[in-house]
Amino acid sequence: MPGRPRTATRVIRTPRAYAVPTVALGLSASLVLALAGCGQPAPSSPDDSVAPTVSVPVQPTITAETPSDDVPDPVDTTDPGDGGLFDAASSLTGATCAPSGESWSFTGTLTNSDTQEHTFTVAVFIVKSSDGSDVASKEVDVTLAAGATAPVSIKDFHTGPSKGVECLSGVTVKSL
Repeated sequence: MPGRPRTATRVIRTPRAYAVPTVALGLSASLVLALAGCGQPAPSSPDDSVAPTVSVPVQPTITAETPSDDVPDPVDTTDPGDGGLFDAASSLTGATCAPSGESWSFTGTLTNSDTQEHTFTVAVFIVKSSDGSDVASKEVDVTLAAGATAPVSIKDFHTGPSKGVECLSGVTVKSL
């Protein structure tokens, strides 16, 4: 009948019921001990008691780089680099970059003081004064004969407010 408690019955386990878990536990312990014996062999001499280490030879392409305290020679910094360009800052004179209202323009004079013709790249950047991030940029290539001088102007290359920004310019010369 539902809702009526059952009479308590006593469960009597037979000896066999206790034997199965005991045997399983004994076999498990034996298996663990047997597998543990398959580990590393016991050292046979005093030298073998040291744990083995891995030795990796130093690769011949890896060299230690020690920073230099030498100040670079200014002549070396204007020599042609890997990209075929070198600094030609002295070739650009009278550089002026200023806004007229909200429109930015650049003017300057470019001089080729070399004995051969070169192509110069004049670059102008508007950057944020707060973090130096780029707002606008413009590049112009100018080819000058040996000893020639020419005006360079980049009109209205950026339209925007003049507060919080500044204009930077630079020039490189392409090697022949």
